[in-house]
Amino acid sequence: MSSDLEHPAPSTSTAPPPAKRQKQRRSSLNKPSSSTRPPLGKFLASSDKSTRDKAVASLSRFLSAGRLNHLGPLAADAQEEEEEELPVGDLNWDEEYEVDARLQPLEMAKLWKGVYYCFWMSDKPLVQQALAQNLADLTLDVRPKSKSKNGRVERFRSAMTYLRGFWEAIIREWSTLDHHRLDKFLLLIRRFTHVGFRLLEREQWDERAIQEYNAMLTGPGGPLDVTNDKVPLSLAYHLFDIYLDELDRVASSSPDSSTLPLLALLSPMYSVASHAPLQVMFTRLVDNVFTPLLDALLGPKPEPNPKRRRGNAAKRAKERAYPALRAAARRAAGVDALDEAVADARIGKQVLRRLFEEGGKEETGEAQRRRIYNFVTEREVDFEEEEE
Repeated sequence: MSSDLEHPAPSTSTAPPPAKRQKQRRSSLNKPSSSTRPPLGKFLASSDKSTRDKAVASLSRFLSAGRLNHLGPLAADAQEEEEEELPVGDLNWDEEYEVDARLQPLEMAKLWKGVYYCFWMSDKPLVQQALAQNLADLTLDVRPKSKSKNGRVERFRSAMTYLRGFWEAIIREWSTLDHHRLDKFLLLIRRFTHVGFRLLEREQWDERAIQEYNAMLTGPGGPLDVTNDKVPLSLAYHLFDIYLDELDRVASSSPDSSTLPLLALLSPMYSVASHAPLQVMFTRLVDNVFTPLLDALLGPKPEPNPKRRRGNAAKRAKERAYPALRAAARRAAGVDALDEAVADARIGKQVLRRLFEEGGKEETGEAQRRRIYNFVTEREVDFEEEEE
């Protein structure tokens, strides 16, 4: 064998040796990209779980603009730096602000294509549950890249780009789901609904923050844009099913201090009531949102021939649902000093009156108006009663 092959001459190339190149490739997922376009899609959609886990960790650093000193939500033993809390103060919502190029709609669409298939590839229940939680929790990690424009408004709107990207991806890919994967994506929607409320809670239920969040849900192309033929109605039905449960869960996280502006958070549901194109949708809405909430606040609607209840059934009939939600709503409304039943009844009448007012709006269709008025009338609530 030639001595040149046994002892090759040193290369004049500046390329690193093969071993170093392999090491660089292996560590590429662990380094934030300097590009404005995240090279994560193919790694997130990998068939290899360890590759996907590393990609999610890299995604966490990308979304946080490198400000969070940890390896992502999948690294349980990582040491996180405690982030300095942004001051509350007066929030300047009307100041013009442009989100980072890396968080623009086109870039988010590309990123969410990979995130969507990352979750698609997860195939075990415990893995799916953990990944759904981790992907949702990333919403609270999103930060602007600019250090000069990194206030609470910028942070909130940056997080909203991630949430909006999620809903756009779900709507875009919904028709590709088969019945084997449907349940896990319904779980993912539940987790993102919950973290959306946590995001608003972090911003101390700021009025403008709630308005922008509601506009994302009901605006053009949102999951509650029920008159849009391109938006699957089944998404609205699922949101009806889980909306109050997730609000109650958020209120339960700090039961002694949390507040919750109930009417503002129900605004998307009022919007659906006034635009629902089908009777079956309106029925699903009132059966899963307004009826159980009003039963919890005002008590169940009287039945003409109430059935005799025994044992546990009678006990359950006396219990009121959503205890944490009701307590947080009482604190937000400033009526928590009143008797609990009296305070709940006052809030319940406000909820029902707001629905009645929605029916009276000029833009509400005739069919929708009749449905709303019929529902309000059946509750037999006297709005003229003066509340002390």
